[in-house]
Amino acid sequence: MKRLLTCLLAVMLLLALTPAAYADVLWEPDNNFYWKHADECTYIGRSYYANGPEGFVTLWNAPGGSTVAAQYENGFTLPVYWQYQDWGCVTVWGDEGAIDGWVPMSELYLVYDYISFEEEYGSQFRDYSGEFADFSGDTGELICWAYPNAPEPSFRMKCDADVVERLTGSGEEKSYITQVYTDPNGVCWGFVGYLFGSRNFWINLDNPTGDSVMSTGVPKADDLIASGELTAPRTPVMPSAARVPYFLVGSVAAVTLGLLGWFYGRKRRGK
Repeated sequence: MKRLLTCLLAVMLLLALTPAAYADVLWEPDNNFYWKHADECTYIGRSYYANGPEGFVTLWNAPGGSTVAAQYENGFTLPVYWQYQDWGCVTVWGDEGAIDGWVPMSELYLVYDYISFEEEYGSQFRDYSGEFADFSGDTGELICWAYPNAPEPSFRMKCDADVVERLTGSGEEKSYITQVYTDPNGVCWGFVGYLFGSRNFWINLDNPTGDSVMSTGVPKADDLIASGELTAPRTPVMPSAARVPYFLVGSVAAVTLGLLGWFYGRKRRGK
């Protein structure tokens, strides 16, 4: 019994010394090609607009595959989680679950995001130094943004005691806000890499519940289409390559039925 208690205490001590995990498990698609080549894939985790030369994109079961998983008109937002050579693995969630498929990266247009913002303004970021320490959480929720002054919020987060503690750093852990940026209007923003399942978002530290900001003017899909940056959308047409398997199956079925008809017809004539 003493030995068991000693082991339990040792485990508890190790867990106490282990730093908090600021990340969760990366999404992996239910796709045979991905599982066979997972070691050769690079994680992307960014969104792109469909931008096929014909006005739509086709998701295939594998890079260069012959089975169509889905098709989307240009301008539709496609989350790309993994890349294999020049192909991106897309996962789209719908009412019937997840749809996974592969599309050439050349047929995608990157959606401006937190990485794009950092590439443009990262030199102006500074380390967090308690700018949000006085936040009480009385507002009940937080407005979260993909980047400062994005055209619209990304999501809302319930502001409970755990969230307040981790953002303000009032508990045993330091604040989950790692970087701060002050926009041209003097508004202070804080970046959070991970918090309770949510990744890579910004909070308006001066007005954390306000959903009206001075938009940066980053164009949306409709604006990009109107300007010609994206190819105009068109109703998807099934690629000829995707019809081949069905044609072969139909041909085999027709030949089989023909042979059966010939066989039984000959049998009846023999009788």
